[in-house]
Amino acid sequence: MDNGFRSVIRSDGTTHLEHQIGTMRFDLATGRMTQILPSPGGMQSVIRPDGSFGLEQTVGNMRFNIDQGSYDLLL
Repeated sequence: MDNGFRSVIRSDGTTHLEHQIGTMRFDLATGRMTQILPSPGGMQSVIRPDGSFGLEQTVGNMRFNIDQGSYDLLL
């Protein structure tokens, strides 16, 4: 059962816990929130905590941050 909580390992090796409620993704380590915008297909537009727009693609348990050139491993 998916309760919205997941552990994430970033490409720099840091780990954190995040919780997603609807279109809001909270980083529980920092308290920062990313807004997920509905998008067709496997891509997602996001508004990051610093106000910048980004593009993400999730394939299996990997989330690629297309605009930043990094990835997250979703556990």
